[in-house]
Order: sequence, then C-alpha cells, then structure tokens
Amino acid sequence: MDRLTSGVPHLDELIEGGIKKGTINLVAGEAGSGKSTFATHFITAGAKAGEKGLYISIEEKKEKFIENMGRYGFELKKLEESGEVIFHKSNVVEIRNFLDQGVVAFEEYFREGDVKRVVIDSITALMLAYNEETSQRNSLMQLFELLERWGATVLVTSEIDDGQARFGIEYLVDGIFRLYYRKIGQERVRTLEVFKMRGTNHTNQEIVYRLAEKGILLYPDEKILA
Repeated sequence: MDRLTSGVPHLDELIEGGIKKGTINLVAGEAGSGKSTFATHFITAGAKAGEKGLYISIEEKKEKFIENMGRYGFELKKLEESGEVIFHKSNVVEIRNFLDQGVVAFEEYFREGDVKRVVIDSITALMLAYNEETSQRNSLMQLFELLERWGATVLVTSEIDDGQARFGIEYLVDGIFRLYYRKIGQERVRTLEVFKMRGTNHTNQEIVYRLAEKGILLYPDEKILA
C-alpha cells in the first residue's frame, strides 16, 4: 500500500516510510502537547507533494490559527491563496445537523475529487454535541465511513482523558499517535508514542520531541529520565 509522508521530520523512518494512504489516524494528547502543530505538518507536507488538503477547524478561528502556526514557519496563508490547502471553519451544531441528515458540511470539497488529505481539529469538540455514548460512536463511524468513501487520508485530533482518547475513537481508527506532556522533576517533557498503526512495523519507543523554530522536532536518541 502507498504511504504518505507525515510531514514531521524523522517520523516517517519510524513508521515504515509514512502513513498508509486512505487511512484514518488519530493524534491524541493533552492541551499544549502540539496536536495542531502535528496536524499542520501533515497538511502542509501534502501541499508540497501536490496533495490538496482540507483543514477543518471546529474550535479555533482561521486567522488566529494561521497566525499561531506562522511562528513555526508554516506559510498557511500562501497555501490557502494558492488553493493547495482549504480551511473550513465549522462548529459543532453545523456538523451535527449535517451528519444527522447523512451528509457533512464539507462534502462539497470532494466533488472535484482532488482533496487527498483531511484534518479535523478537534474531534473532541464535535462529539460533545452528543449526550449519549452510543450516539457519539455512531456519529464517528458515519463520519469516518464518508471520509473513507472519498478516498482521503485523514488525521483527527482529540484530547486525552485519563491516558485514553475519548468516545472509543481509538477502536475506530487505523493509526494512533499519542503526545504526552509530562512533568519530570522541575520541568515538563514532551514525548511521542506510535501507539497503533495497522499493517505497519513501527517503533515501540516513546520519542522525546520539542516544539522548535520549525515545529515538532524529534530526538530519537534522547533518553527519558524518570
């Protein structure tokens, strides 16, 4: 199966060359761990490879998001103006209404068949629109089935609750990247774990990373001190 670059420097070599094409993948972590930065690496790498991207933001306004990611050197405004990346600011009510009718608010972008990568940031906000666990799970399954039908490679972000992503999403996706932001001694340390990736011989080590000038930077050889 073809693989797409994750966009995160040195991560692809730890996951057999990249993320499997046409799969649904989860980036789960606590606030401040770098989930949106990871997703931006993914969507901009696609644009550089000629793979049009759709970034669906459910929480953050586009202008603020573009400004925040600009500090890491991501030129999102240029990518939007060139049509290489589409930004869709949605909200919980809009997506729930469309899902309940069997379609989604961003379906129009797939009619031309040229959107290859999709980010949904974040799935946590969307699921809070449903009160019952069964409804949450069914809506997730419906959304993922639609995205798979369109042939997109998808990355969704989610908050971690007691070490686990919420709403049972971990059982519905093909790959899971967990981002941790632990306090060790007098400082906080960020680590990345490839928790799950179907059909892939991936690393089983937690990798130290930092949010640097160009975004996420991995340090595979750095040891985690307890």
